[in-house]
This record gives sequence, C-alpha cells and structure tokens, in this order.
Amino acid sequence: MHVVDLHSLVESASTLEEVLERTRDLWSTIYDEMTEMETLWVFAPNRYDEAGCWPVSMAIADYARKETDLVLKNIVTRFQQPTQAGDLENVYEEILFFVKDKRSYRFDKDPIRIAHVYKGNEWGGERKTGQSSYHDTEVQRYNPNGKDPGNVWLTEIRDQSPDETVDETQPLRRTEALARCIRAGSEAGETVNLWMTDEEFTEAVNEEEREAKVQTFDN
Repeated sequence: MHVVDLHSLVESASTLEEVLERTRDLWSTIYDEMTEMETLWVFAPNRYDEAGCWPVSMAIADYARKETDLVLKNIVTRFQQPTQAGDLENVYEEILFFVKDKRSYRFDKDPIRIAHVYKGNEWGGERKTGQSSYHDTEVQRYNPNGKDPGNVWLTEIRDQSPDETVDETQPLRRTEALARCIRAGSEAGETVNLWMTDEEFTEAVNEEEREAKVQTFDN
C-alpha cells in the first residue's frame, strides 16, 4: 500500500502549477513500485487564497493519470475543522483512491463500516430485507457489520437522542481517515509506503499493525 500526503506541499507552494511540477516524477515512481494488489491513497487538500480556489485534488487526479496508467477508483471527502483564516475557509480535504489494475486489487469495506443510523429503532425488526436499487434481487437492509461510510467521512454524534439517530456531525481527524484507508486497502502486517508524510502518519500506520516505510522523494 502507498500513501501520499500533499498537505505540506500545498501549503508551501506559490501556485497550483508548482504543486504539479514538484510531483511530476512521483506518480511514475510509485506506479513502478506498486504491485497489482496494492492501493494508493492521496491526501489532497484544496487551497483558498486571494486569487481564489486551487482545485488541487482534481488537478492531481488528472496529472497522475496523464503520467501513468493509474486508475482512479474513488474520491473520499473528509470534513475537517475550519481554519478561520479568512472569508473563504477550506473545510474539507479530498482523498484520491488509485489502483494499478482495476480487475485485481486489495479492498475490504467491512473493517471501516460505521453504525447504522436507525439501528436503535429498526435493527432486528420487520425491515430486514429490501429491494436492491441496482439489481432485481432482494438484499439485506442492514449489513450486520455496519453501514457503508460513503464518500463523505465525518464523525457522527448520536448519543443525544434515545433512538440513536445522528444528532450532529464533527470533523474527522486526518489520522482516523488514514486508519480507514489502511484497514480497507491493506492487510495486517503489510508494508505501508509513506510519501511526503509526517511522523503522525507513521504512528497511525504502526497503530494499525502495519509496517510503516518512509519513502524519500526529491521534489
């Protein structure tokens, strides 16, 4: 598994073009090292300044696919704490999910499932099955392992109401988002290659019983 954190680069760069140029050889380097089963997760915060918004995540997604044959499987949006730095505040970070071979890669959603919204009212009740929206088949309405976290990751607070509905949402820490990527995209004991990350990411990898390998890249 491979993880790239563009946070520091985006903060220090003068332009979006500089961000792209300083990662020019990174994507081919990672692509050559990846096995077909490995996944790549790129933490790509957008940036706001006086000139407007830098669409970092979309630019990186296009650039990485232009430089390599990486396949963009999904994009996750992580809700984060507002910076209160000005009129325009960046309150989200996007995480790009790439694979080398879309026909064969390691991904397991069960370890990152979260609690069902109305579990307190309906779990074990009459509504155990339902009709699939994609296929003409009957499916489980509630997966016993929890619900799909979806493409927007945040912290759900549901201890203020007796029926366990979502009372409010709060930001999700970057290390918790990384932990979800690790659980879904790798197996216990697997090496997680860290590119342009900090010590906090290394500690998060070790806590998930994976081996953290800090990779150097001259950008």
